[in-house]
Amino acid sequence: APRRLPQPQHRFDVISSASGYVEAIQCESVGTACVVLGGGRERKEDSVDPSVGIVLHKKVADAVAKGEALCTVLYNSEDRATHAKQLLKAAFRISEARPMNVPPLVHQVIGQSGELN
Repeated sequence: APRRLPQPQHRFDVISSASGYVEAIQCESVGTACVVLGGGRERKEDSVDPSVGIVLHKKVADAVAKGEALCTVLYNSEDRATHAKQLLKAAFRISEARPMNVPPLVHQVIGQSGELN
């Protein structure tokens, strides 16, 4: 985490329970986990804690070993972290074979004048 931002009190890694390849990551679950930690708002009145968050170490199609970190959770509340950990463990799907249809990272590039490159 950048030093200019407030630092979290705690951190832990979400560990892969199997070796293989990251087949899918449920992005909505990752986002919900961040909100649960306090890094987003459920209601407009809620405050945001800039010290919490999730650092992803693996992306779709990456090889992963059993016991390797999939992501690191930065948190300040044990109760919130427990809920976020459950969401994150379920968000990563590991398969034995490398996924064949990996979605592109960039679909199209839009130029300065709005044309597609």
